[in-house]
Amino acid sequence: MRVLTLTLLTGLAGCGGTPEAAPPLETGITVAGHFGEDGAPSEDVSGLACDWQHGAGGMRCLAIEDEGDAAQWASFDGAILAAGRRFGLLGVGQPLGTPPRDICSDADPDNRELDGEAAAFDDGVFYVTGSHGCSRNSDELRPASFIVARIAPDDPAGEIVAGTVAIATSHRLSGMLRRDPALARFFGTSLRAGNGLTIEGLAARGDRIVFGLRAPVVDGTAYLFETSATALFSPDIVGPGRAVPIALGADAGVRDLAFLPDGRLLILSGPAQDQDVPYRLHLRGADGAAPLLATIDAPRGGKAETMAITGIDGDTVSLLILFDGVADGAPQRLAIRLP
Repeated sequence: MRVLTLTLLTGLAGCGGTPEAAPPLETGITVAGHFGEDGAPSEDVSGLACDWQHGAGGMRCLAIEDEGDAAQWASFDGAILAAGRRFGLLGVGQPLGTPPRDICSDADPDNRELDGEAAAFDDGVFYVTGSHGCSRNSDELRPASFIVARIAPDDPAGEIVAGTVAIATSHRLSGMLRRDPALARFFGTSLRAGNGLTIEGLAARGDRIVFGLRAPVVDGTAYLFETSATALFSPDIVGPGRAVPIALGADAGVRDLAFLPDGRLLILSGPAQDQDVPYRLHLRGADGAAPLLATIDAPRGGKAETMAITGIDGDTVSLLILFDGVADGAPQRLAIRLP
């Protein structure tokens, strides 16, 4: 069995720096259809990723909610986010790796709750991750929540029908997290009482996969975790992973991630638990610093949960920001100038 080496993110990140006044979020995005089960509205949209570079008439997107075991195709044409067909992520072949055991205070091994928390896209492939943590309210181990899925359509722009999408799943991330010196003591502990590890962000670029951890947060330090698609999904190669500390401020964890084409990383941050912490957008560069770009005002009852790049024009990036707790994510657009 071959062993894969990994080039890691380097340096600590800082949250200092004074951002330019950010333009306000733009409302007026229409949602066509719904993102809940059986065509119902969803207040649990937790991830969205779009193929923004191949979407002249409407880019292909993938949405995930943190209920159930399905993902959902969508499209975005700049004004309308249209919900498409839902499809299951579990039961398509045997996941690579072994699900964790002997963690959390209880177990529900038959629960199919994926607890999908984030989606990412790169080079024709979508990725979805479960939370990799105990359930928030009942502190249960649900093995399906410890899965990363890879969704690869045959044609980047063609119609998606039965037999044109390859889905693979993996439990391997659990072992990496459990072995990491910085994160091991938080893996499988209570989210509320023990600052337990939980994932909410995901970004992909080439073979690099970066997960953003909402918790733990220790003395103002949150964490990214980097590994590779090869390490997660190759049947023949074992690869490493490594936690990368990042200073986002007191009680602030990662809510979502997105790679820019130049390799810099957009980070959406927010409260690690239920603290009164604002939602912020940061930009992490090659030097490891993550200066603040903008503060995001959530709609009443909403929590900034996910962001998706929908276009880049010069030094301006267009994002869709979606919110947990409001119908179908209440998507709003943010156009922000990059330094």
